[in-house]
Amino acid sequence: MSKIQEIKAKIRDGNIDQAMAIAMSEALKIEIVTSSSPQQQPTQDIHFRSTVNLLENEIENELGDSFENQNNSDKIQKIHFQEVENAHQRILQNIQSLQNMFTLIQENS
Repeated sequence: MSKIQEIKAKIRDGNIDQAMAIAMSEALKIEIVTSSSPQQQPTQDIHFRSTVNLLENEIENELGDSFENQNNSDKIQKIHFQEVENAHQRILQNIQSLQNMFTLIQENS
């Protein structure tokens, strides 16, 4: 069962607090992927992947193998890490949205 299905099941069963706890723990994580494939050589993908987990206080970064030889890699890397810097704000926005949603659910239960 996926997390979203688990949350929906908890809400249907009236376990709003448990649903909110699961949703909040998931909202504290975000994965950012930035990639580019040159048109001439689509097999040489430039990609950066970062996972920010505020619950565990961890940031993991993965840099693709072929990015060193690409002309655009500096630009793509800059864009990617700007998004990583903004991740905290996105996570806070997600949490606020969840709080608003669960407040509405509780008021209408």
